[in-house]
Amino acid sequence: MTEVDHLFHGASPSLSRLLHPKSVAIVGASDDPATIGGAPLALIQRFEYPGEVHLVSRTRSEVNGLPCVPSIDDLPEGVDVAILAIPKPGALPALEAAGRRGVGGVIVFSAGYGEVDAAGLAEQEALAAAARGHQIALAGPNCLGLVNFVDGAPLTFGDVRPNRSQDRPGIAIIAQSGAMSLGLTYAAQAQDITVNYAISTGNEAVLGVEDYLGAVLEDRSTRAVAVLIEQIRRPDDFRALAVAARDRGVALCVLHAGRGEKAREATRSHTGAIAGNQGVLRAVLEREGVLFVGSLDALIDSAGLLSRVGLPTTKGVGFMTDSGAVKTLAIDVCESIGLPLAGLSSATLQDLANELPPFAVAGNPVDITAMGLNDPGLYRRTLEVLVADEGVGTVVVCAMPGSERQGRDQLSALLPAIESADKPVIYTIMGGEWPLPEANQRAILDAGVPLFRSVDRALQAVRDLTTVARARQTADARAVPKAVPPLLVDGVHPIGEVWAKKLLAQIGLRVPRSELATDRERARAAAERIGYPVVLKVQSPEIVHKTDVGGVAMIGSGAELARAFDDMIEEVSARCPGTRLDGILVEEAVQGGTEVIVGARRDSEWGGYIVIGLGGVWAEVLHDTAIVSQDSDRSEIAHAVTSLRAFPVLSGARGRPESDVAALIDTVELVAAIFRATPRMVELEVNPLLVLDQGRGTVVLDALITLD
Repeated sequence: MTEVDHLFHGASPSLSRLLHPKSVAIVGASDDPATIGGAPLALIQRFEYPGEVHLVSRTRSEVNGLPCVPSIDDLPEGVDVAILAIPKPGALPALEAAGRRGVGGVIVFSAGYGEVDAAGLAEQEALAAAARGHQIALAGPNCLGLVNFVDGAPLTFGDVRPNRSQDRPGIAIIAQSGAMSLGLTYAAQAQDITVNYAISTGNEAVLGVEDYLGAVLEDRSTRAVAVLIEQIRRPDDFRALAVAARDRGVALCVLHAGRGEKAREATRSHTGAIAGNQGVLRAVLEREGVLFVGSLDALIDSAGLLSRVGLPTTKGVGFMTDSGAVKTLAIDVCESIGLPLAGLSSATLQDLANELPPFAVAGNPVDITAMGLNDPGLYRRTLEVLVADEGVGTVVVCAMPGSERQGRDQLSALLPAIESADKPVIYTIMGGEWPLPEANQRAILDAGVPLFRSVDRALQAVRDLTTVARARQTADARAVPKAVPPLLVDGVHPIGEVWAKKLLAQIGLRVPRSELATDRERARAAAERIGYPVVLKVQSPEIVHKTDVGGVAMIGSGAELARAFDDMIEEVSARCPGTRLDGILVEEAVQGGTEVIVGARRDSEWGGYIVIGLGGVWAEVLHDTAIVSQDSDRSEIAHAVTSLRAFPVLSGARGRPESDVAALIDTVELVAAIFRATPRMVELEVNPLLVLDQGRGTVVLDALITLD
C-alpha cells in the first residue's frame, strides 16, 4: 500500500500497473495509424516503448510486423494493460476476458455510456462492476486514454510526441475531457514544458481524478499538476490530496469548467445563494494551497512555470525591459492583477544608476532603453543588479524582438546571468506568435529558461507563483482557531430573530434592546421603555426577508407608532396571506455604522463555511463577498475582510468614519467558532450586522438559525 492509498474509496490496486505498464495488449489492432485501433500501436513504436506489446485481432495474423492472437483468451497471463480499441458492444465481454487473464488495467475508448442516457449509465455500471470484481484498474469509458512520458508508454489514440527533454522536473496533466488532455499537452510541449503524464479520465466509472492525482503525486519528478475538471466526485479525497500536494511542495493548478454559479437551496437565507457552489469549493481548496486559474492558457503557463522554478516566493517581482511603453504596461498589469512590484533598496537604485545611461530612470520597473542594442552587456549587468536585491523574489525580463544578430547578442549577455541567478528569472520576448530565429530559440530551450511571448501572461504566471507561495506560508503559520462551547439549541424549525438574538447574546454578541408586542398598546409601552426612535419588525417563522413584505419601519413617536403598527399588520397579511404572525418586535434604533452580512452554512460536499460581505447591493448585486472555511483562524478571517472590494467603505475612504474592523473580525471569528462547535446548526445568518465606528464594536440587527 502506498502512502496515499488510504485516501481512496475503491481505487483499483492495479493502478500502478495501468500507469507504469511493463506489457501492453491492443485489442482491435490495426495497421492504419489514422484509426483508433492503429494509432496506439503507431504511438508505441514512435515512443520506442520498452515493454512487451501484444496484439489482438480477429482478422489479422500480424500488424506492422508484430504477431496477433485472435482473442484475449489467447494472451499470456498477467498483461499489465489492455487497450480496448473496439466498438462499444464488445467492451464488456472483452473486459471480462481480460479479467480472466489477470490483466491489471483496461482502457475503454468507446463512448455512449453514462454521458448519454440511463441505459448507457446501466451499461457503464456493468463495466465498473466487472472491473471491480476482477480488480482491474478501469480507465474510462469515453476517454482518450493516458500517456506516461516518463516510461515512454503512450496508451492513447491521440497524436502525441515524446518530450524534447525528459531530464528535468515536469508537470502532470489530468483532464476529465479527452480532447483537452491532448490540447493541454500540445500547449505545454509548445512551451518546452516537460510533461510527465497526460491523463484523460473520461466517465470515471472506476478511476477518477482523485485516483490519478494520488498516483502522480508519488512521482518526485512531478512538481506541478494541471487539472481540468467539470465535477469533483469525491470532495473529501480531493481535499486530502490537495493537502498532500502542498506538503510535498507540488503545485496543484485547477481550471474548473462550468464555473457559473449553480442554483443553491436558499429559501431561508441569502447565504447559500450568495456563496454559490463554485465559491465554496474555491474557498475550501484555496485554503489548502490549490491554485485556481481562469483559462486554459493560464493553466499551462502557471503549472509549467511552477514546475521549473520549484518553491516560489511571496516577495515582489523585479521587472526590466528595453521599452518605455512596456515599462508603463507592466505597472498597469501588476496593479490590475494584484502582483506587487518589489521595492528596491537604496544600494540597488544606486547600482542601477551607475549602469544605466544618464537619461534612464533607476527604479522598478527599470527601462534600460534602446542602449542595449549598442551595449548588450547592459542586459546582463542590469539583471544581475535586480537579482542581487534581497527584496526581489522573481525577475521578469521583457525584451523587444530584433534581428537574428541582435537577438543572439542579447541572449549571449542574458542567458549566463539567468542560469546563474539564485532566484527565478522569466524571459519574455514580445511579438506574440511571430517566430524567433531558430538558433536563438534553440539556445533558450537548451538553457531550460522559461520563455513567454506575452508580458501579460508572464506577469499573470508570476502572480500565480506568489499566490501558491502565500498559501503555503499561510498554512505553515496557521493557528488553532478559536474554541467555544456549543450552543444549546433544540427544535427543527428555523429559530427566528427573537430567539436567535437571545442565543447570540449568550455567547457575547451585542444585540439591541427589544420587546415583542402582539398589539399596538403593548408596542407603544415597549417603545416608551426603550426610547424613541425605535424600529418595528414583523415576526414570523415563515418570513425571513422582512423588508421584502413591508415588515420593517423606523418610528420616531407614539402617534406614528400606532399608525405604523396597524399598517404593517395589514400590509404583511395582504402580501403573505395565511402566514402566522407572532407579533411585532419593537427594537432600539442603533444609529450610524455600516451594515455587513455574516452567514455560516454547511455544504453537503465541502463542509462549513462563512460568507462575509457588505450589506445591500455590495453582496447581492455586485457579488462582493469573501468566503472562508469554518476552520479559519483569525489571520485568515482578517485577510478575507480586507480583500473585499468595498473594504475602503469600512476603512474610512473619502472622509467616512473608520469602522471597527477589529470588532468585525472578532464577530466573524465567534460566529465561525459557534458554528463549528454546534453540529446541529446547518445555518447561522447575521444579516445585517452593524459595524459601528472604531472602538464602538458591532451590533446584531437581525439573525436566523436553522437546525438539522
